[in-house]
Amino acid sequence: MKTLNCFNIMHLGDCIQSVHYLTNTAKLNNVQFKFYCNPSYHDQLNEMIGDTTGVKLEHIYMVETVEDPCYNIWIGAHDYGGICETSEEIYGDQSDQGTYFLILNKILSNIMSIECPFEEKKDMIYNQESLSLDTKHDQTYDYLFINSQNQSIEFPNFESECSDTLNKLLYKNKTVITTRKIEGVPCTLDYNMSIVEIARMAKKVKNIIAVNTGPLHLCMNKWVIPNLDKFVVWCPTPENFNYGENFVTVKSLGEIDESSL
Repeated sequence: MKTLNCFNIMHLGDCIQSVHYLTNTAKLNNVQFKFYCNPSYHDQLNEMIGDTTGVKLEHIYMVETVEDPCYNIWIGAHDYGGICETSEEIYGDQSDQGTYFLILNKILSNIMSIECPFEEKKDMIYNQESLSLDTKHDQTYDYLFINSQNQSIEFPNFESECSDTLNKLLYKNKTVITTRKIEGVPCTLDYNMSIVEIARMAKKVKNIIAVNTGPLHLCMNKWVIPNLDKFVVWCPTPENFNYGENFVTVKSLGEIDESSL
């Protein structure tokens, strides 16, 4: 079996997107991937990988010892602006984060001379069997509020917008669990939830409001999306998220109609 070496030097969310590609590609092609990334992410990514045998994680610093080729699979290494333009040309109003990564994954497959497992945007919805397992968390909530900070882009008025939104939900007596601790509010950190466990727990919430950051991605899976009333994604860049009628992308949490909460 052929072994292909890949790496992503960026943050957890970027590596999650890479692992989605690698796990699906390994199943389709007779290849083994060694994926070099930040070792602080290994436990969570291995939990996501689950029983998939075709992906092995390696320490990012070891990438310097690997003989070429070693493929950089971060989207920013493949002319992100050009990918966005191509997406808009092909998909028009349907162009969004999903089509960006669809195009990227086809580019990567072409570079590595392997078959791409993805044909359309819906294939970007996470499908790892590890996400299908039942959560260990018994409680249910009206809202999962993914209020963790994004490490790559700036969110203007981040603290005040998060605080205002949370206060609106609590004022309406909504039950809420957050991913960054706010005093007096249940938090995934209280229960030592991994990103995979957060995604499992999300199958039992009615709505998600999410900063565009790591835990968001795995919640965009095929078991969570059909069960939600609303999936609001906060992303101040031009990037949009649309995997169904229940998706709304906002550039500011202030755009959310308070009467809809």
